[in-house]
Amino acid sequence: MSAVEAGTAREERQRAVIIGSGVGGSIAAFRLAEAGVDNVVLERGRRWPVAIEGAASPWRKELLWGRTARPSLRPRGGVTATAARLAMAGAVTAARGRTGPLELVVHPDLVLACGAAVGGGTLTYGGVLGQPHPGPFSRVFPAELDYAELDAVYYPRARRRLGAAAFPESLLQHPQYRDARIWHEALGTAGLRVEPIVGGFDAETIEAELAGRATPAVTIGRYSLSGCASGAKTSVDRTYLARAEATGRTEVRPLHLVTGLAEDEEGRYRVSVDRLDIGGAVVERLVLVCDELVLAAGAVHTPQLLVAARDSGGLPRLNEHVGRQWGTNGDQACFLVTPAVRRNRPPAGPPSYFGWDHDDGLSVLHGPIPLPSGLLLVLGMGLPDGFGQWRYRPESGTTHLEWDPANDATARRQFAATVRKVAAGLPTIKVLDPIGPHAAHPLGGAPLGKATDSCGRLHGYRRLYCLDGALMPGSTAAVNPVLTIAAIVERCLDHIVGDLTDGPAVTR
Repeated sequence: MSAVEAGTAREERQRAVIIGSGVGGSIAAFRLAEAGVDNVVLERGRRWPVAIEGAASPWRKELLWGRTARPSLRPRGGVTATAARLAMAGAVTAARGRTGPLELVVHPDLVLACGAAVGGGTLTYGGVLGQPHPGPFSRVFPAELDYAELDAVYYPRARRRLGAAAFPESLLQHPQYRDARIWHEALGTAGLRVEPIVGGFDAETIEAELAGRATPAVTIGRYSLSGCASGAKTSVDRTYLARAEATGRTEVRPLHLVTGLAEDEEGRYRVSVDRLDIGGAVVERLVLVCDELVLAAGAVHTPQLLVAARDSGGLPRLNEHVGRQWGTNGDQACFLVTPAVRRNRPPAGPPSYFGWDHDDGLSVLHGPIPLPSGLLLVLGMGLPDGFGQWRYRPESGTTHLEWDPANDATARRQFAATVRKVAAGLPTIKVLDPIGPHAAHPLGGAPLGKATDSCGRLHGYRRLYCLDGALMPGSTAAVNPVLTIAAIVERCLDHIVGDLTDGPAVTR
């Protein structure tokens, strides 16, 4: 009988363990390694090459993480929304037994997307690194976060280390970017405040694509959901995490799925892990015993791990705010049918301009991903009306999300009104039904200053931290969250690193 069949687990001792290799986990690994602290990064997904296999289509089942159960749905939205959600549910079902880089979690009232790869969601995100405006920021974030300090110190540092840059105006004048220019003009005609997008892309590689020297990817809209075959996207596995590994102090372990957390009698943390094969089957069970533990598994999995640990007795001193203030970042989406967008040629990317509306409480941008001619995808983010909560079911030992679509009612209404204004500046045939409730940018579940102190230290425990999107208060103030997560995690680590550098050394 194998160890897996017998239910036994091999134990090993580590100094610091980081759960998740996305934005927060990669930054934590780099900052700890830089400070001389050995660390192990556990990642449930695979390490992918720059060119993700099968990246021609975002709906290929090979690209999806498929260990979730068959999803259930409630009727929600119009025909377009229902069709989109049924397609996603079908893709999730077909992907079972896969370990692709993108997970779709189909909740009865909501579809969630999250990364499942070394580099987390930055392998499949759209590369948008926007900074929120101070007004919306102050309406969302706790007062102990000083926007002026973030603006002066941490946003610039995060942009630099993420390899962020504004999309060159010279490239936007290329014939391939005609759609971007049409979008820009429509935003101005609608009276919106227009702002160029800063993105996580290497302009030289995009220029090489246009010149035929690199595999076309960004320039034909294949950089979001399905990876970026040209290597133009500066995902964190190629920036922060690569620097961490280069120190020799960070070990990344792909296909290691964390299943439980607990504290032992000596105040050390016990991290239960299933080691998976490429098909998602468990090949080994182990327990990592560590002195310092960083939760960075994202705002879907970090709150689930913490809620389960608190309510099952593994970490009972976690406070009542763990699991709360979870939100969708006000994510909205719909399609415009318009003859203005290119025909007989693929769309270009990445997104080039934000349009801000409703006193900067809503942003809209176009999503230039491969679509049939005449279709334009419009994305938006607004401020929340309310929040969801993760809860534990002791009878089954599982967690579930309590979510009411009314939590995003204002954002949904404002988005619809703004899209109509923008559409008026285009020869639009039709604005299709909004895509139903979804969270491309799930946030919250361990809110800063409530579940944690102002620097990400979880209340009730020493050397236990949350450093990822779960820290955000269900929103990053009407903008894509990666840059804000990175800036706030950098700020937290400026304070946390001092906790760790005086800790005991561990012989490995």
